[in-house]
Amino acid sequence: MTMENNLEEKEITTKLKLINAFTKNKDIFTPSRGNLIRWYICGPTVYDSPHLGHARTYVSFDIVRRVLENYFGYQVTYVMNITDIDDKIINKAKETKMEVSDACKIITKKYETEFFEAMDNLNVQRPTFTTRVTNYVEKIVTFIEKLMEKGFAYESEGSVYFDLVKYRENFKHPNFVNESAINEETEELENIYKKKNKIDFVLWKKSKEGEPVYNSPWGEGRPGWHIECSAMASDLFKDGLDIHSGGCDLAFPHHENEIAQSQAFLNSNLWCPYFLHSGHLSIDGLKMSKSLKNFITVEESLKNFTPRQLRILFLNTNWWAPMTYKLESMEYSKKIEAKLMNFISISDSFIKNSEIEDNFKNVTDQDSMILEILENTKISIHEAFCDSINTFKVLTAILNLITVIHQKIENLSIRVIYVAKQYVVSILNLLGVVEEKKGFDSLDQDVLKLVCDFRANVRKYSKEKKEHKHYFELCDKLREDFKTHGYLIEDKGEESRIRKTN
Repeated sequence: MTMENNLEEKEITTKLKLINAFTKNKDIFTPSRGNLIRWYICGPTVYDSPHLGHARTYVSFDIVRRVLENYFGYQVTYVMNITDIDDKIINKAKETKMEVSDACKIITKKYETEFFEAMDNLNVQRPTFTTRVTNYVEKIVTFIEKLMEKGFAYESEGSVYFDLVKYRENFKHPNFVNESAINEETEELENIYKKKNKIDFVLWKKSKEGEPVYNSPWGEGRPGWHIECSAMASDLFKDGLDIHSGGCDLAFPHHENEIAQSQAFLNSNLWCPYFLHSGHLSIDGLKMSKSLKNFITVEESLKNFTPRQLRILFLNTNWWAPMTYKLESMEYSKKIEAKLMNFISISDSFIKNSEIEDNFKNVTDQDSMILEILENTKISIHEAFCDSINTFKVLTAILNLITVIHQKIENLSIRVIYVAKQYVVSILNLLGVVEEKKGFDSLDQDVLKLVCDFRANVRKYSKEKKEHKHYFELCDKLREDFKTHGYLIEDKGEESRIRKTN
């Protein structure tokens, strides 16, 4: 079967579909403004060090964002909030011997800095805009006032609540969880008796002694959790979003309540059509979380594994699927990394050691077979990207392609090796696994120094008319020095090739 016939017979998927928690379906993705995407992601509550559960969410959506921007060509405005007003922060501040308000500022600054350092280390792109709750209190108050004017919120004993019963009488609403679930679990029991309806949730909390306070028409207090995101998202995206994302644990009550507030605020039945929820990261059968104290910080993990190995770990499980963290999975990621880097290194070695005339050699049957496999790989990867950005299928297709090329590489033309390697690198670059180098990194500088030292010694020995054995000793030393820097020199007959080992 020729490549042309194969392409004709294969029905190629061209429309991007995303697994949408809002509809519980895999929906065709159609942004409201052509190729512009307005995306809001729930950021961290900055009261402790970022852990691998955070890494799973933010690396996964970094991958989705990269594919949307650099493969499908969308222009993404990516907004993330920093929650720096929260019960957890206040509780941590109370453990110190400082004034709670002062301690809250120190705690949130420390852990916000830690969070972004961790994300930078994991090669997660910075948001287009970052918003902090403390900078938005006035706009949150204005948002609440408008909900009250519309009749969807009410004041009770210095706090303000959202009237979910009134909302449900007027708007379509999603149910990420069972209809009978209520917001009681997110609030203190004493507040249940201050609400009109048991399912109502707080928009503004009356202040308590020793807590940070902000002024409002209802007295001193602070914003509730859910209203923060709605107010910040509406400030940057006035009439709605295209994508809202976060961990699946935010589906209820957080995202469900966000939708209610925002629909009531905008008087619209569709504030955001696509909700993307990343799957839980579990360890020993339990969700990795700070509350369960079973988490591994990003800093701790990076002492044993590279950012690339962690990204490969997350690529190997689709962003929406639950995954379990275990050492065996990390060891497998290391093997995948070695296979990918080894392929690039060996391909580069063949290309660099080739003669110019190799580019003009006739294409052989082996070359044609690899080119056909490459074209089919491109189709498979395109379909995987269209299938809710299925990175497991993408990674599998790349690894299968590499395996076949490894088996045939000695008999392939340099041009075919080059084309295949360039495609593999382009996909890995797209996913954030490898980055295009600009200039020399510190490792390159070290290796260049080894070469310069080797050259200097050869010149010295030549002037001193040393015996041949001394030159061989120099070569052996260079080989060993290269090995310590992650490069392997292999002798193939009269030729020598160099490849990266890590």
